[in-house]
Amino acid sequence: MRTTRRGFLTGSLGVAAVALAGCGNSSGPSPSSSGSASPAGPSFVFGNAAAAPTLDPSLTSNLETSRIAAQILEPLVKADQDTGKPVPGLATDWSVSDDGLTYTFTLRKNVSFHDGTDLTADVVCENFRRWSENTQTEQVNQTAYQTIFRSTKADGSSRESIYRSCTAVDDHTVRLAISTPYPSVIKALTQPAFGIGSPRAFKDHGEYVSHPVGTGPFELKDWDGRTATLTRFPDYWGEAAHLGKLTFVTVTSTQKRYYEILEGGVDAYDQIGIDDFVNLARRGYQIQQRDPYSVAYVSMNQQAGPLSDIKVRRAAAHAITRSPIADKYYPDGTKVANDFVPELFKVSGSDTQSAYRQDQSLAKKLLEESEYDGKELQFYYPTDVSLAYVQSPEAVFAQIAGDLTSVGFNIKPVPIRWTDDYLSKINQANSDRAFALTGYMGAYRDPDDFLSPLFRQENPQFGFSDPDLFDQVQKASSMSDGGERNELYKKINKSVAEAMPAIPLAFPISAVALNSRVVSYPLTATGVADFSKIEVHEEK
Repeated sequence: MRTTRRGFLTGSLGVAAVALAGCGNSSGPSPSSSGSASPAGPSFVFGNAAAAPTLDPSLTSNLETSRIAAQILEPLVKADQDTGKPVPGLATDWSVSDDGLTYTFTLRKNVSFHDGTDLTADVVCENFRRWSENTQTEQVNQTAYQTIFRSTKADGSSRESIYRSCTAVDDHTVRLAISTPYPSVIKALTQPAFGIGSPRAFKDHGEYVSHPVGTGPFELKDWDGRTATLTRFPDYWGEAAHLGKLTFVTVTSTQKRYYEILEGGVDAYDQIGIDDFVNLARRGYQIQQRDPYSVAYVSMNQQAGPLSDIKVRRAAAHAITRSPIADKYYPDGTKVANDFVPELFKVSGSDTQSAYRQDQSLAKKLLEESEYDGKELQFYYPTDVSLAYVQSPEAVFAQIAGDLTSVGFNIKPVPIRWTDDYLSKINQANSDRAFALTGYMGAYRDPDDFLSPLFRQENPQFGFSDPDLFDQVQKASSMSDGGERNELYKKINKSVAEAMPAIPLAFPISAVALNSRVVSYPLTATGVADFSKIEVHEEK
């Protein structure tokens, strides 16, 4: 029987080493060479599991982009580290009109950007205009703005957005107008994608995507596509960062990240390998585990011939051994997913589990009854990357492909390097792509954050149209939190299971490893921490 890692780490080893709350530990390895003190404050190196394709978070939902950019750019409204609820950011307070169509924000005074530009209402509105204009460009992957303000159709063309205007009432008052009630808009604005940038900087779009300029506690000094160097911003309006220098390095190999922290190359890293939890604990390293806030799934493209047949899609769902996958390839605490919304929202329907249950005899029967003739089916999967929703994509693909083959599918592997823009390739209309291994990482605390990007409209990943389902998702997004909205989300989850555009695999646990220098680390479910709150022991 497999020992539970969480219990093993905290008990059986007898090591007071694993600190789920992020306290320091003097029994760990020697201080990192990266952490030598300087007059500006201590340095800190964080190991990202993937490279950021850009540093402009308004153009991508990539976790690594958001993590770096969130230290530089600040939104009007931030998310509370523990609850995810909106708290003041660059806006000190806000109000909503009775009809839910107008939001008024009061801005902080005496806030300056890293280039000396003052924060004003006009500056905020310039950012909204930029996000809106970016919608008009050809964009395969949905941006946060396009999803929240409903400004893009499935084929990438523009549609009438619910965004109406941003008005500077006075220097420090902003009025945002939308055309349709969307009660979650304040929560949505907490995303790094809505970090406010300096208009002086983003006049040169090509420069801004690699060198954003914001009001945050850190300013960007250098980025070469794999390593980003930030320093404390001396004129920050809020509490100064403890760190003087912050470096993000890209280490795509799970094993290499493990050895980097052992050898002092990084002070912390994301996406701990399954086999490294015990070894890190034995050596006295701290481990912080995040609550599940992402979903791994296999998309099924109904434009790929046989997958237009619901019996073929159901056969695939019943063929996959999801429990062994969750148990073998994810940290303990990871649960099998029976829909696409994490458990914390409590909107799972009681009857969705049977739609995806493992039953290979049933899978074979459905495939025999279908029109599938043994045609080779392309299965895309990413390589050379560890993701929050799938740490070992090659291994997970191999397991799934084996399951599908065992019931009669003819699978053609299509490995694609993550850095070759994997997400764009699986989000393009392509009748040859049948399956794709992917997932979604939540960015703000609302069920709509998971369902709208996937099932609000036609999606090239799935190649299907279901107007009733799309209308349900739209309706739920316009409702206020409460029992009626939760019931509608349960209905949506049931509708998705019936249409079966994809197969949910798991709600993964993920974790961060910290060395003994770290006194506190502000863990968040989204993976985007406020690094200005990191505290470390300084070398003497």
